[in-house]
Amino acid sequence: MSSLRSLLPVIGSFTAFLLGILCLFAGSQRQFLPQGNLLTLYTSGAGGDGAPDFFTIYPMSYCVGYQETCVIDEKTNTTTIQDRITECSDRSVLFEFNPGDAIQQALGNPPTGLQPGSWPSCITDDFHALKPTNTTMVLFLIFGTVAAIVAIALRIWMIASARASRPDYASQPPRYPGTGTELEIPPTSVEFYAFLISVFSFGIAATIASVIAQEFVDLISETGSEKGISAVGGNTFQGMIWTAVVLQLLGTLHDYIAIVTYRRAISEEYGSPSSPQGEQCSEQKRLVVVEEDDC
Repeated sequence: MSSLRSLLPVIGSFTAFLLGILCLFAGSQRQFLPQGNLLTLYTSGAGGDGAPDFFTIYPMSYCVGYQETCVIDEKTNTTTIQDRITECSDRSVLFEFNPGDAIQQALGNPPTGLQPGSWPSCITDDFHALKPTNTTMVLFLIFGTVAAIVAIALRIWMIASARASRPDYASQPPRYPGTGTELEIPPTSVEFYAFLISVFSFGIAATIASVIAQEFVDLISETGSEKGISAVGGNTFQGMIWTAVVLQLLGTLHDYIAIVTYRRAISEEYGSPSSPQGEQCSEQKRLVVVEEDDC
């Protein structure tokens, strides 16, 4: 049971690594995790006839979408509006979403450009100001994902080294006193720092994403209210990135407690008081000294 408990941080770190990959590559294709967007911008027809109805914006790309009215019950003629994504842009770490250019590309880049007054330039300026913040979030998301896989690699390397050096007890990595399985090897300081870097990186990225999904979304909705433009934050993205934060935080706490426990066990093993045999020898020497004094 203790061996399984020692593997829990590795399992959690691997899950956080997968979540980081999903957050980074969501929206790279139409069918690849389309619901994992950072936010959705609804245009309400702004930009001219044939313009997209919405854009799903991801950390490194965006997708173009249209809303279609579908009949779900022919008897009652009940309809519903469904979102359909048609295409996605290329990925880039330095990604910047420009809604004006995106609308023109969706319309086939008309030579006259957008109709005057069809799209508010203030919305484009807001997204331009968002670029440094989004790039910072992406970089910290990459740092957290890489640090998570580094922590896994260090743990696997320690276990593999212990098994490879099993016949040679002198070269084996340290273990907890009284244990003999490779899975009970205490985490190294490098592994702990890898977890620490990962949790801080994921935490900063998640905080930035939360600010974008709340403050920036409210700003866009307020600025574009006159033309019916609104924005909605992505709950799936928030759930994935904050789950990665929690998993890496638990792994960091586990490694910290494990290192402290190991060092305490080592200090108790090698710093224990002298044995009864040593005390008996000291007592015999004292008696000899007393007898010599009597003589």
